[in-house]
Amino acid sequence: MITHREQRVAETLAYRLPGVLTRRGLKAPIRQFLLSEVNGLKMLIAEVDLGGVNYPERYTTPEVLSHLRLEMGVPVYLSQVKGLRYVLLLSPLPQMPRRVELPPDVPSGQFAVGVGVSGRGLSLAWEDLQHLAVLGATGSGKSVFLQSLVWQGLRDGLRLLLSDIEGVTFGMLADHPGLLAPVAETPAGALERVEQALAECERRAKLLREAPGHPQNLKQYNERIQTEGGEALPRILVILDEASAVLSAMGRGRGELGEALANLGWRGRKYGVHFVFAAQEFTKELLGPVRDQVGMAVCFRVRSAYLATHMGCRGAERIPVDRPGLAITDRWGPVQTYYLDAGRLEQGKEGLQVPVSEAERGWFLQALKAGGRLSRSNLMAWSGMSEWQARKNLEAWAMRGWVVKEPQEDNAFVVTEKMREWLSNPPTSPACSNHSNLIEA
Repeated sequence: MITHREQRVAETLAYRLPGVLTRRGLKAPIRQFLLSEVNGLKMLIAEVDLGGVNYPERYTTPEVLSHLRLEMGVPVYLSQVKGLRYVLLLSPLPQMPRRVELPPDVPSGQFAVGVGVSGRGLSLAWEDLQHLAVLGATGSGKSVFLQSLVWQGLRDGLRLLLSDIEGVTFGMLADHPGLLAPVAETPAGALERVEQALAECERRAKLLREAPGHPQNLKQYNERIQTEGGEALPRILVILDEASAVLSAMGRGRGELGEALANLGWRGRKYGVHFVFAAQEFTKELLGPVRDQVGMAVCFRVRSAYLATHMGCRGAERIPVDRPGLAITDRWGPVQTYYLDAGRLEQGKEGLQVPVSEAERGWFLQALKAGGRLSRSNLMAWSGMSEWQARKNLEAWAMRGWVVKEPQEDNAFVVTEKMREWLSNPPTSPACSNHSNLIEA
């Protein structure tokens, strides 16, 4: 039940919000304010009239959210499930779970981040990942988060360029086949990895220019090339752990490495190259232009309230020492990030096996009986899934190398030799799972 005091607070916030937006140089076409209570969490919801704004993306930047939190004095989050809404919390945040294991059935093509205040799992499609800033003191859960990110990336066929000057976070990945180069252990090596990523952007830019149909990004290029029987380009994760120390040694944000990272920031996303800047802390001078390229900030426990606020993660400085894995994000607010045992990364030295569900195995066997052909209509008939689900799952399987489009087969998919071999000689390890990898509506 919303109290009279909370109603008065909501009225004050509703009165102030348009002025805060206006001072930010934005129109303030608030269609309506709603008072709501979800799972005991009381909130004021401000619904923006998108018909009254010219550039909706200006209302969703981390800088705007950080400014709103600072000016309004309460946590402010973004909801884009139905239109564009600001959610202003009126009550204290509920207790978050202390540890949540990474689910075994995360759909392919998704990076599972953790559990939000509502208890629901939060995830991002790889194509929506942009670039990440991950901050946190020793023991806060930052390294586990990075290991979970890497494990999920390898599961989905992403390739890695890593820097780990302490040799602790990614030491178990030495000689892993998913690495495009050895893990860098020096600042100079970190610069080399970023330069490799930039060189790959150049190569991909040339491929896109020469591709028929003039694709504008990696997704469009892969869709086009697969219809012609070609091989899709994998996404690449460039991760710099302890990046503050590396940047300090290389001239800070305005040095050679800082400028290379800023360059990678504005070029990389188009070509499927994402960088992750991970550090215990930094200053505005140290980060320089890199901050402007970050699409999402994940702040575990940090020492500086200024740093947390600057990154749009107000309150991260108040996370208790005994809450590893708890973070504040500038996208969803508080999140208990998923836990992954580092041993699971070591198990993948021969190449991480992506679990194949029993249902998937059955459909692939049916496809082999039909000459290896796997169309949307067949998949819908065998599984009962919708056309949208069938299309999305076929796209996900293509990214994993299980199927490939064949122009000679009316653009249907066919089972690849990789999957045929697996079906003929399934591994003794638990690569066949009862958990579903399927995309659901």
